[in-house]
Amino acid sequence: MRAREVFSRHRNKITLGVLVVLCLVSLALSTGSLSLRPKEWGEGIVGLFQQGAAAVGRFVGGTVSSVREVRNLRRDYAALLEQVREAEAIADEVGLLQTENDRLRTALDFQESLDYEYVPARVIAKEPGIFFAGLTINKGSAAGIRHNAAVIANQDGAQGLVGRVVSVGLTTSVVMPVFDTDSFVAARLFRSRHEGLVAGDGGQAQLLAMYYVPKSARTQVGIGDLVITSGMRSLFPEGIEIGTVYGIVSRPYETSLEIQVEPAIDFSRLEYVFVLDEEVE
Repeated sequence: MRAREVFSRHRNKITLGVLVVLCLVSLALSTGSLSLRPKEWGEGIVGLFQQGAAAVGRFVGGTVSSVREVRNLRRDYAALLEQVREAEAIADEVGLLQTENDRLRTALDFQESLDYEYVPARVIAKEPGIFFAGLTINKGSAAGIRHNAAVIANQDGAQGLVGRVVSVGLTTSVVMPVFDTDSFVAARLFRSRHEGLVAGDGGQAQLLAMYYVPKSARTQVGIGDLVITSGMRSLFPEGIEIGTVYGIVSRPYETSLEIQVEPAIDFSRLEYVFVLDEEVE
């Protein structure tokens, strides 16, 4: 019982001793003789420890090399990631340039189709307001812009009325849009040919209304009908699209209809305009 306790307590030492003995016996057998001198015994034991130390050294050296390689890989990965981000940024810029080129090409095609003398301009500022939202363009008197000139634009392949010039500077001008409460346009229903006056509501919805169309024309007006400029005693040339009918109101106490009109131009994404140099009688 005591021998078992001693063995349990010194198990690691006994195991190491047995392994050393076995190594010595193996070494003796490999030399062909079991009679070895103490010096040779010592050298054999030292050699075993040297081999073990060499193996540990190789392991540590390999680990250090692996750590260095991981660090280099992380650095290379970070550099490649930065290159990918730069490439994505360049791709985004190319996409924006392509979109801008498409817009300019569309504007150029529209210019070639115009029958009026015109000055192309770009919207550079939008003045917010409840009853008025002026549009500032980058052309003025130096480019031939005149007061009260009609302003049109092209969106989605269609021509639409923007408004008129109300202020002219040397290099910039201010345009009053058709949805302003002080804007009035002589208009005509394209299908029925009934005439009236289009005015803005000045609201955030930027909607229009056509007045003075007789109630007798109610059956001749439909949703989606096109509304254009009539050119009658107006600052605007004839035939420019103003918008389309989206509602018709007939009040008992009024002799004319109120025709609700959605503008042909989406002013929230208006970028380029054309200021007409057309004298209208």
